[in-house]
Amino acid sequence: MGEWMTAGSLNDLWEGEMVAVELNAVPVVLCFVNGAVFAYEDRCPHLANPLSAGRLDEHALTCAAHEWAFDVRSGLGINPMEARLRGFPVRLDGETILVDMRPAGS
Repeated sequence: MGEWMTAGSLNDLWEGEMVAVELNAVPVVLCFVNGAVFAYEDRCPHLANPLSAGRLDEHALTCAAHEWAFDVRSGLGINPMEARLRGFPVRLDGETILVDMRPAGS
């Protein structure tokens, strides 16, 4: 059983956009790509800069600080390839975006 929290609505997040939210005191960036919503901790694994201050081009999320790039469909690094984002499960309930904020390993 997850700890599903309301993160917003599809009315607030359009295809090809990202938005920053805070859930359980954790900064989260939501990305809507190819009809699916993805949620990641809103901090670059490089120096913890907010990813939401960067840019989203198609499926590539690029950190504004040092140009590290990630594939939002998987959370895997594009540049550098060994990097990885901390992701959270997402589900939709109609137009409502729900994110599972259960701690990893729970």
